[in-house]
Amino acid sequence: MARTREPQSALVNRLLKGEATRDDTTTAQTNFLLWLRQEWSGDGDSALAECQDVLTAAGGEEWRGMPERDLSAHVWLFSFSCPSRDDLSGQARNWVAAVRANGGAAAIARLVRHLRGQPD
Repeated sequence: MARTREPQSALVNRLLKGEATRDDTTTAQTNFLLWLRQEWSGDGDSALAECQDVLTAAGGEEWRGMPERDLSAHVWLFSFSCPSRDDLSGQARNWVAAVRANGGAAAIARLVRHLRGQPD
C-alpha cells in the first residue's frame, strides 16, 4: 500500500517540538527543496523576499517593527513550511494568527534561533 505524504506542517511542528526523527528532518529538507523548485523555479531569494513581504503585511506594525533577527527567523520558518504560492497572503495571515496564539512573535523567533543553533 502506498504511503500518504505527510504535510510539511506536521514535520515542521515535530522539528519545533524537538520530536523529529532523522527521517523527518531529511524529508522536510527534501520537501523544501522541491517547493523551491516547483513554486519558485529554484529562486530562493525571490521566495524569501516574497515570504517576508506577505508576513510583514499580515502582521502589520508589530511585524514591520520586529527586530531583523526575529523577522528573519519567521521568514525562514514560514518558508520552510512550504506555503502555496497561490495563497501566500492567506497563509501568512494564518501564520501570524497562529504565532500570536502560541506565545507571540518573539518567543517563536527565539525557538527558531535555538533550533537552528543561532545565538539568542
